[in-house]
Amino acid sequence: MKRNICSVSFYGILFFLFTFFGTALFVSASTTGIIHGEKVNFRTEPRTGSTVILQFQNGTTVAVKSTYVVKGNGCNSGWVNITYQNKDGYVCRDYIDIEGMETFGRPWTSPKKAIVGGAEFVASGYISNGQFTSYLKKFNVNPNGYYPVYTHEYMANLAAPCNEASSTYKSYLKNGLLSLPLQFTIPIFENMPEFTTHPVTGKEIGGINEVLDSEFEKKLDAQGFPETYKKWLRALHKDYSNWTFHSLKTGLDFNTSVEKEKWNGSINKNNCPKCVDPLNINTEGSWYIASTQTTAYFLDPRNFLMVDSVLMFEDLSFSENIKESVVKSVLEGTFMSGTDVIDHLSYSSMFMEAGKTYNVNPVYLASLAKQEVGVKGSVSTSGEKIEYKGNSYEGFYNFYNIGAYSSEESPVRAGIVYAAKGALPKSQGVYVGNIGSSSTDDNNGGTAVDKPVVDNPNDNKPTVNYLSVANHLSNMKLNRKGNYITNIVVGTKVKDLKAMTIGTELEFKNSQGKMLGDSEVVTTGTRISFKIGETCTIVIYGDLTGDGKINSADLLRMRQYLLGQYQLKDAYFESAKLQNTDGKVNSADLLRLRQFLLGQKGISQV
Repeated sequence: MKRNICSVSFYGILFFLFTFFGTALFVSASTTGIIHGEKVNFRTEPRTGSTVILQFQNGTTVAVKSTYVVKGNGCNSGWVNITYQNKDGYVCRDYIDIEGMETFGRPWTSPKKAIVGGAEFVASGYISNGQFTSYLKKFNVNPNGYYPVYTHEYMANLAAPCNEASSTYKSYLKNGLLSLPLQFTIPIFENMPEFTTHPVTGKEIGGINEVLDSEFEKKLDAQGFPETYKKWLRALHKDYSNWTFHSLKTGLDFNTSVEKEKWNGSINKNNCPKCVDPLNINTEGSWYIASTQTTAYFLDPRNFLMVDSVLMFEDLSFSENIKESVVKSVLEGTFMSGTDVIDHLSYSSMFMEAGKTYNVNPVYLASLAKQEVGVKGSVSTSGEKIEYKGNSYEGFYNFYNIGAYSSEESPVRAGIVYAAKGALPKSQGVYVGNIGSSSTDDNNGGTAVDKPVVDNPNDNKPTVNYLSVANHLSNMKLNRKGNYITNIVVGTKVKDLKAMTIGTELEFKNSQGKMLGDSEVVTTGTRISFKIGETCTIVIYGDLTGDGKINSADLLRMRQYLLGQYQLKDAYFESAKLQNTDGKVNSADLLRLRQFLLGQKGISQV
């Protein structure tokens, strides 16, 4: 019962990190947005490097056009499609407040605001929506949850739930919390493999075979736990008789789930070279798509039904059994063991308030903060002045490192920008909140102002970005022009494009928003949505009518446009650029279309 399953040699040591999955954030069309920050770029496309239309001043009011926030290079929070002075373009989500969208109490200008507001973020996005255990936050296999299974997952690291459970176990053991009446929810899949030896170590599976408590056995039967689960649960019950185990019948095929989740995360190749998929697909830094065997290992709940790893299945909702004294014991030996100098409240009371308010286990919140910012604290908890991407920020706090995307130049400083709600009105060139003195030390014991920021030893871990859209398009042999997808042969069907993808789910809708079936043909105007939260529009050059064909109807449509009798817009205008030399549609394009119909020249779809 003492073996730490997370540290078997085959997998190496993988450190814990919470990072946040940038799913599409839905907003209402024609909503008002207000710019925060000076000289905020208004770009033609959702990516840095695209043309800057103009630069906004702080407080500018704009119209939010898009119905979702799209992912794109240069802004981890996503890009917002807006209109301003009859111009259409994009602005980074970090620098705009959108009417009706959650801000989680930001700006976080004190520790209390960061602790309570961050708890709201975690609760509203995950715990209250069916992802209420560490396992479910990584592997969303709850069919009763708000988000579709295999989507909206909290971290990329496949071993993160295991490592978090191990860390929590040590805290619980040290503080005598294992005696509490803990609640666990453990998933069960369809067609799970049978085994008598451990899939990694090859050792005989442990647990207890004989029935020791008939009443407990009845409860396990009522929950539908298979024998391979029961063996481990009997052993846990023997030592912790007041623990309760619930089953979550996913109804999902295990092998299918392994294949789905394989592409939803990463493994650190430096720590475990044998864990990487033979295709050797890099996701970020030293992180790669894991092998099928590795994914199956971390996905199978039976591998973690031991005291030092079962806490990944603990219900993270608030429990009246958790008292402030328990939270205080978790914080002992850290900078959070006392009272905050700004709010003049004990940190333990702030975590208790956050937990009660948003129905989150305050022990979990305290443990998460301790793991994210370290026992000495960091620039995320000091409120000290930092510089990032040409701006200065002072007096902001982020105890859970929310928004600290590892793809940023400095993830922790990016988290401070998130805490500042992107940017606030400047005061003498500095974005100013409340200034405190929690600590100037980073997690490695150095002083942040004396050396490059290394505020969290886990900064090099990946966010959940699977593969980028660019990677997928490259695999599919397709091209991208702004938000348009090209190089598609006339007559291509939905199933043809799906067959070309690796590691993502695609959704196709026509221009009216109707879902397309696998046998239907894609056309100009077809919208293709990638699982990672980005939607693009297909353009087939010559298909001006959007019926997936190039014929006399398209020739008529182009003539009508040139005569001013019909207005071509968006993808349909792009599809008419057959010469594609000056960005305009003119008689040269009409000639090329006529030549194509006569069989004299082809039309390039590139």
